[in-house]
Amino acid sequence: MEEKVLIGFLIKQIHIAFETRCHKNLQRYNLTPSQMDVLLYLKKHEEDTLTQRDLEIGLTIKNPTVTGLLNRLEEKGFITREQNLNDKRSKFIKMTDKSERVLEDAYLYIQELDAKMLNGISEEEQEQLFKHIYKILDNLK
Repeated sequence: MEEKVLIGFLIKQIHIAFETRCHKNLQRYNLTPSQMDVLLYLKKHEEDTLTQRDLEIGLTIKNPTVTGLLNRLEEKGFITREQNLNDKRSKFIKMTDKSERVLEDAYLYIQELDAKMLNGISEEEQEQLFKHIYKILDNLK
């Protein structure tokens, strides 16, 4: 019987390879890939006033995980938390100048890595690839 490669296994292998390369690059900034995800999300939504709950929903991660990520980012000077005057239980998350500088440099690396992953794949094939990946993601929701 011929063994079929399972798509979930292949996607996991891609994820591991991507995370490994990102982790090596981010070490010079004292950041982890998960912390970078938070900063990228904050940057993407910089026009909005985000709370920890917004990050939990937007990044689909649980409260204790977000708390740990934010604590470490704050300790390293990448974010600040400001009290929400309308709700004393929540705080607004803001990026610092330090995170802005790191994001510029780190984002260039992520773009290069993204281009490397798609090397040799035509624009049309990339469109199909993204279409299929989004379909797989929808199937799992």
